[in-house]
Amino acid sequence: MAPATETVLVVDDEQGILEALADLLREEGYRVLTASHGREALERMAEVKPDLVLTDWMMPVLDGPALIERIRQDPALRHVAVLGMSAVDTNGLRRQHPGMDFLQKPFDIRALMKQVRKSLDAPRVQEG
Repeated sequence: MAPATETVLVVDDEQGILEALADLLREEGYRVLTASHGREALERMAEVKPDLVLTDWMMPVLDGPALIERIRQDPALRHVAVLGMSAVDTNGLRRQHPGMDFLQKPFDIRALMKQVRKSLDAPRVQEG
């Protein structure tokens, strides 16, 4: 079970995936926020700073790479862990984005929870 203080922001433009991930994470004890694209995610983060952003890679309005760039450029957000999700080859994405973790869609629930925990436990840049 996750500590009650850990908040995960799930960002995905596919409503079914968004709801399923939110339900799974809540069942594991995480506080969950949702957004359907990167701009909405930034609006949510202006209100509540999550511990982890679990984001789809290809979305309308503001995609995963642009969202991550904005997170990393913001001193108030750069400490937030980020985990990408994509239906495209994640090995290629890992080569293009060293140090970034990705989940290949569709993913196994156990693998998802293991990667969420790993991302939350990893050392991060401190808030500044």
